[in-house]
Amino acid sequence: MSRRRDHLIDKKIGSVIRMQRVKLRMSQGELGKGLGVTFQQIQKYENGTNAVASTRIPDLCRVIEISPNDLFGVSARMNSEVSQLSSWAMKTALKLQELAPAARQAVDTLVEALPKRR
Repeated sequence: MSRRRDHLIDKKIGSVIRMQRVKLRMSQGELGKGLGVTFQQIQKYENGTNAVASTRIPDLCRVIEISPNDLFGVSARMNSEVSQLSSWAMKTALKLQELAPAARQAVDTLVEALPKRR
């Protein structure tokens, strides 16, 4: 049971890494280069397949411009739906956040009018 809980924590931390990387418009390769690892390792961190080693956390936080508190304060900031957003959805949400209020309202009206996926 312990490993399942650890895996869920790794997935949530990975989601924070991915959201911050996307917010900074940084590729997985660029983040990997900043940490001295491959982009494949970054994919594993972001998917929660591999845990981030404690010795890498200071460098990771420096490269993605967050504090360790931001990295580990996941449960307070994220629920399961947010942590499962794709990179495309996160990029789109970040772009929408930058829109003027009138444009946001127009997009919201459009999205509400679309048929739901079943």
